[in-house]
Amino acid sequence: MNQSYAEKKELIALLIRKKPDYAEILRFYGIIFALYATASPRLNLKLPIVEKPIMDIREMEGFPLISRQEFLIDVPSSTALFEAICTASKHANEKMRINIQILEEAFSVNALRLEDLLKHHEDNTYLDLVLRDFAIDKAVLKFLIHMSIYPSLHAHAEMLKDQINLKQWLRGYCPICGSRPLMSEFNAEGLREYLCSFCGFEWPGERLKCPFCENSDHTKLHYFYAEGDEAYRVDICDACNQYIKTVDSRKLDYEPDLGMEDIVTIHLDILASEKGFKRPVASPWGI
Repeated sequence: MNQSYAEKKELIALLIRKKPDYAEILRFYGIIFALYATASPRLNLKLPIVEKPIMDIREMEGFPLISRQEFLIDVPSSTALFEAICTASKHANEKMRINIQILEEAFSVNALRLEDLLKHHEDNTYLDLVLRDFAIDKAVLKFLIHMSIYPSLHAHAEMLKDQINLKQWLRGYCPICGSRPLMSEFNAEGLREYLCSFCGFEWPGERLKCPFCENSDHTKLHYFYAEGDEAYRVDICDACNQYIKTVDSRKLDYEPDLGMEDIVTIHLDILASEKGFKRPVASPWGI
C-alpha cells in the first residue's frame, strides 16, 4: 500500500514476465490495486497521548498498541470496494463466482447486510453464523472482507506507526495489532523484516528465531528452496511444525513487495504442506 498504483502496476508487469505461471492471478490483483487507487478511507481518528513510561512498559511486556477489533473502518469506502471486488472476482474462478452469487442474493433480499458484515470483520461468532446460514466458503468470505477493509486498516496503522520504538520490538507478531506475519524478507543489510498479515505494517525481527513459537534452537530451525530459485526460501521450525516464506531481496534485481511475493510463491506453500508443515496465516486462496 505504500507504493503508488503506478509502481504496483509496473511491478505486476515485471512479475508476469518473470513468473508467467502466475500471470492470471497477478492480473486479478492488478484489478484490485486499481480499485484501491480510487479508495480514500476517511478515518476520524484522534490519537491517544500515552506517556513514555507506560509505552516503555507495553513494549517491554510485548503488548501491541491496539487489538484488531479496535481498528477504525471507513464503512462507505469499504462497502464500495466490496461491491467492486465482487464484480471483479466473479471472473477469477468458479468457486468465487458461486460464493459471490450467494452473497449478492442474500444482500438483495436483505437477509444479510453488507454494512454488518464489514463492521463485524473480527467477530468470529457472527461470521460463523453467516457461513452456516448461507453455506459460504470461509476462505472466500474472509478474502472479500479483508481486501475491502484493507485500505482502512493500513491507513489506521500508518497513523499509529510513530508511536512504536522498533528497536525495542524484535517479536514475531505485529507491534501495532498483534497479528502474525504473512511473509518475511532479508533486506539489503541481511536483516529480517516481517509483513503483518492484517494491517500491512512492516517491522524488524530476529533472523534465527521462529516468529510463531519463539524457538531459537538453531538445530530445530531449517529452510529449503525451490530448485533453481534461491531468492525465495521456506523457513521451517521443528519445534512447532510451522513455516514462513522469506524473500532475500539481495538476490533480486527489483525492490520486492511482500504481498506480491506471497502470491508468486504459492508453489512453496504447496511444497511445505507436502512436507507436513503448516502455515499459521492462511493465504487468501485457502492454501
